[in-house]
Amino acid sequence: MNRKKILIVSRSFYPMNSPRSFRTTELAKEFARQGHEVTVLTPREEAMHADFEKKYGVNIKDLGQPEWKPIEIKGRGLMYWLRRVIRRFSDLFFEYPDIELMYLVKKKLRQERGYDLLISIAVPHPIHWGVAKIWKKEQEDNSAKTWVADCGDPYMGQENDSFKTPFYFAWVEKWFCEKADYITVPTEGSISGYFPVFRNKIKVIPQGFNFQEVEKIVANAGQNTNKPDEISFAYAGLFIPGKRDP
Repeated sequence: MNRKKILIVSRSFYPMNSPRSFRTTELAKEFARQGHEVTVLTPREEAMHADFEKKYGVNIKDLGQPEWKPIEIKGRGLMYWLRRVIRRFSDLFFEYPDIELMYLVKKKLRQERGYDLLISIAVPHPIHWGVAKIWKKEQEDNSAKTWVADCGDPYMGQENDSFKTPFYFAWVEKWFCEKADYITVPTEGSISGYFPVFRNKIKVIPQGFNFQEVEKIVANAGQNTNKPDEISFAYAGLFIPGKRDP
């Protein structure tokens, strides 16, 4: 096997419970299982990540903990609604507070060299923007030979928000998509959410998950059941009739 040196950059990682955390964690585990040298750049939690490194043979480096915090929604009456509006529109128009991740990624990647493959994982999309900030045309100037931008929901073409993304972020999305060597998405249906000019770069990589590592919890413990091996699934996410409707 041709052993590769792989760097995965993500805000979300084990033990966080989120789709992007699962994506990052399962990619890191599988690449390591296949014998590759895997490094994950993420906000490090020593108590959890030291054991993870030993168990799966993955190196976890600290991206740093974001310091910018969402505006707290508190108070009553007019103050409550004012804070709510400010928080909603600071996120929509300025990508605050997640925009800080662009600078954290940019700073840390300056210290990384010699990788065969760099995978940046969104959401949030400022993870990709941080890579794009320092990605050069000359391969030897970059952290890796190849950059794959892994996306869940599209950014400009997203369907999971009541408001459309401001038009000026289209320039930002085109900017990072132009620089990335590949864009990966979990489903075929995601492709239409991206600008047509970049769809030739898109590869579909379905979400992987090892259910052998999941501890089964039997509902109604202590009661007799005729289906002891039956597995139940719960859907967690937004319901949008006609667009995101399980």
